Amino acid sequence: MAFKNKIASFFSSKKVNIFVLFLILALLFSVLTKLSKDYTQTITFNIDAINVPEDKVIVRDSSHVVQITLTTYGFRLIKYYFTEPTIKVDFQNLDKNTTHYFWIEKREFSNIVSQFDPNIKIESINPETIAFRYDVNHVKKIPVVLDFDINFSPGYDLIDTYKLIPDSIKVIGSKFLIDSITEIVTEQLKIKDVNSNLLVSLNLNLPKYAEDLKFSHNQVQVIAEIEKFTEGSIKVPVNIINIPDGIKIKYYPKEVSVVYYTSLSNFKSISASNFIVECDYSTLHSDDTYLTPKIMQQPDVVKNVRLNEKRIEFILLQ
Repeated sequence: MAFKNKIASFFSSKKVNIFVLFLILALLFSVLTKLSKDYTQTITFNIDAINVPEDKVIVRDSSHVVQITLTTYGFRLIKYYFTEPTIKVDFQNLDKNTTHYFWIEKREFSNIVSQFDPNIKIESINPETIAFRYDVNHVKKIPVVLDFDINFSPGYDLIDTYKLIPDSIKVIGSKFLIDSITEIVTEQLKIKDVNSNLLVSLNLNLPKYAEDLKFSHNQVQVIAEIEKFTEGSIKVPVNIINIPDGIKIKYYPKEVSVVYYTSLSNFKSISASNFIVECDYSTLHSDDTYLTPKIMQQPDVVKNVRLNEKRIEFILLQ
C-alpha cells in the first residue's frame, strides 16, 4: 500500500511534469534533427494537363503519372505525404500525331525542374515518354433518370408525373467515352409520408471518368404536385365493335361501372364521356358465351382505372 502511495505521489509531483516536458522536447529535437537532413526519395506525381485545345479531350489512364526522384531536406519532402503531388504539363509544347500527344522527358526536363524549389535536386524522372491519347470533343444530350423511393400519406398521391428540371443534360467530351453513356441517374430521393408538393434539388451520379468530360449540369430539380385523392365510380355505355354484316346481337349490361382514382380538384370534372368501353366481337371464339369489355379511353387525370363488370352476356338474334 505504501509503495502505491509513493508511485501516486511521484506522478502528482512537479518533478514528473518537468520530466514529461523534457521528454517531449527531446523527441521534438530528435524529429527536427532528422527532418533537417537530406533525403533522397522517389515520389509519384499525377499529371495536371493544362492548355489542352478546346476541341480536344485527353483520355486519361493509369499510365499518366511521373516518378520523380528528389533529394532535399526532410522538411521539404514531408509535404508530399500530406497532399497529392501533381506536375503541370503544358500540352501546347507537346508533339502530337492523329491520335496521341507525346511527353518526352528530355525535352520537358527543364519545365519539370522549374516547378520545384531551387533547394530541391531532381535526380531522375521516369518514364522517358508518356503517350496521351486524345479525341475530338463531341456533344451528346443524355436523359436524366430519377431514382426514387417515395411513399405517400394515406389518401395522397402524385397528380401527374415527377418533373425534372432539366430532364436531360449535355455531355461534352471524347466520343469514345460519351457513346457508352445512355442515361444519367440521380442520387436516390427517399421520402416517407408525403402529403404536400415537392421541390427538391438532387445531385447527379456522374460516371467514374467524369473528370474527362464536361457536363452542363451536376444537379437537377425534382418537382411533384401532390394532392389528396379519392375513389370515384361512373356508369359508362358499352360499345360492341367489329360485328360482321348480317349478324345482330342483344347484350347485357348496356352500361358498366368504371372505378377510378383521382384528385379532389379533378373529381367533379370526370364524366362518362371521358371514357370509352368496348367489346371486340372479332376476338370471340366459337365456344365463347360472353364478350370481354375493355377500357379504350380514359382521361389523363385518373389512375388505377378498372371495370366492375368483367363480362358482357350476349345472344344472337335470328
